[in-house]
Amino acid sequence: MPQGPVLPPGFFADTEIPDGGDHLRLHLNENPYGPPPGTVDAVRDESEHRLNRYPDADCRELREALAAHFGVGADMVAVGNGTDEIVLVTSLTFLREPGTSMVTTATTFPGYVMSAASVGRTPVTVPLDGTRLPVGALAERLEAGADLAFVCNPLNPTGALLDRAEVTRLLDAAERGGGVVVFDEAYIDFAGPDHEFALEAVRAGRRALVTRTFSKAWGLASVRMGLAVGPAELIARISATAGALPFNVNRQAQRAVLRALEQPEYPERVRAANTRVRELLGKELDALGLAHTPSASNFVMVDVPPPGDSAAFAARLAAEHRVFVRALDALGMPGRLRISVGTEAEVERLATALRAVLDAPAATG
Repeated sequence: MPQGPVLPPGFFADTEIPDGGDHLRLHLNENPYGPPPGTVDAVRDESEHRLNRYPDADCRELREALAAHFGVGADMVAVGNGTDEIVLVTSLTFLREPGTSMVTTATTFPGYVMSAASVGRTPVTVPLDGTRLPVGALAERLEAGADLAFVCNPLNPTGALLDRAEVTRLLDAAERGGGVVVFDEAYIDFAGPDHEFALEAVRAGRRALVTRTFSKAWGLASVRMGLAVGPAELIARISATAGALPFNVNRQAQRAVLRALEQPEYPERVRAANTRVRELLGKELDALGLAHTPSASNFVMVDVPPPGDSAAFAARLAAEHRVFVRALDALGMPGRLRISVGTEAEVERLATALRAVLDAPAATG
């Protein structure tokens, strides 16, 4: 089974693109509305008065607040420096023994494959079912004994969403095979609480992990805070591995998230705004004749017209209009772009830039 695509050097170099000015950042699925009120003040206060003090290594207050928010016990929550660290620590925990294996989809967040490879395992990947998660193929691998599976839901980069029956099928397969399935729900806040089937299952005692982040709907990408929710036994194993990094969640992140959790309605406000603007983006793409995939997230996957060179198309948007989108060549989907849902004004600017690139042939020679 082929591995996922290897990212080229400098894949994340475009995170250095300046924010604001004449740059439009629609390539990293960032929240254009910022964090909940008061979080900036919390970070500022922590920086001004306690920058010389180590953070709470156990993150006790934070984990208790997260447990209350998600309706689980504090021993069912592990935190980390973004979801990226949670993914790596999970791979270190469950793939350390020789002969262990990990499965994920061939086209998705590259951190899954990279984390497995970093602990000396050859990740198994299965192709998407069109633009949807290949639930049957993933379940087959889990039943055959895969030790770990990463399932991105909603799926980055297509925006596809699992239904309850599909989540249950993956849970059943993992339990029959003895492995652990990780539902990475970084974008689930944009789909809404009616789709939190994996979290409901974990609350009911199913053996799985659910990861969440404060980088997306909560607008706290800069402070880096991710978490995993799962049975206490699995969380204890992850936490033991993470013990090698005792201060991985800094004081500013802990304070910011604690302040954000005082406003639990905030993600719903962001979701409503994102849904409205995503519909506007879809109408603009339709008007331009650009095919796109229905999405439950804060990004939309768009087909580039013939000759279908998405890297060149994205490069022109950046060079000629200072509009940055993600070409999906490196993720194994050439000919497609992933475009973040911004504000209404940003969609208007994007549409103008897209129209200009479509109307003007690329320079040659």
